[in-house]
Amino acid sequence: MLRRLIALMVALTGSLVIVFVTASAASADCTADPVTGEVVCDDEDGGNDGGGGGDTGGSSTCSTSDGTEIPCTGPGGSVWSSSHQCWVGDVWDPGGEGPLPPPGQTNEDGAWHICYWPPPGSSWDPVWIQNGTVTIDPVVLANRAIASMDLDPIRIGIVPEPGPNRVGIVGLPVWMWVDSPTDDTFGPITASASEGPVWVSATASVSSIVWNMGDGTKVTCTGKGTPYADHYGKQDSPTCGHRYAKMSTDQPEGAYQVTAASHWVVEWTGGGQSGTIEFDLATEPLPIRIGEAQVLTQ
Repeated sequence: MLRRLIALMVALTGSLVIVFVTASAASADCTADPVTGEVVCDDEDGGNDGGGGGDTGGSSTCSTSDGTEIPCTGPGGSVWSSSHQCWVGDVWDPGGEGPLPPPGQTNEDGAWHICYWPPPGSSWDPVWIQNGTVTIDPVVLANRAIASMDLDPIRIGIVPEPGPNRVGIVGLPVWMWVDSPTDDTFGPITASASEGPVWVSATASVSSIVWNMGDGTKVTCTGKGTPYADHYGKQDSPTCGHRYAKMSTDQPEGAYQVTAASHWVVEWTGGGQSGTIEFDLATEPLPIRIGEAQVLTQ
């Protein structure tokens, strides 16, 4: 699913920025009138609830010269330019021959681009952009680096196992772990991205996993967990476990729907800056059936 979303965003914008939550900020969605160029931004809470319910919402944020936080991407996939203090979009094409370059410049030195101004201006103007002068915000490149990692949710390892002929017993230990962890499901994994003279490196790792056990309980575990083996018998998991207090017969499909949300922490540096980006990737629900011992022996 994440791969398809990334591919779609590349096709639509040509300049990939994943929608992720930054550690510090609310986000805003901005749209522009295609005729007037007026930009309207709607603020929304981009915070992280910290618990495994799925991918978090929000968007990466950049800063204006006065410290105001705005989305790194603007109308039509335009990218915030720290040096021009606007979202730089496509080459401006007014039709006909178009305007002449500024004095001392030629069409080989640069081009007129649409520059979307953030609020309170909320308009656009043609701005001459000399080749190599657009300074992209490093957080945009950090998100591009994350996109290239192609991260996935973990594969759930759990006992009792899922399946129509598999039933756990009320009160006995449940073991949870990361099955066959890889760089792109648990980390650490490092990637880089660059544009012009700006270069950013990012390293991503899973810091914790929130297991939603389907009975109203959430269990937060650090590390990959311990895979169960028969010789452990009825011992509790030393690293990540749970016990169900009642049967799952009153649940949808007669099973507890278990999910695992891995919390990724990405440390990035480059362009004279550094920062942290955090987000969750959640698995699809996995049905776990729980019964009682006296029922199973009848």
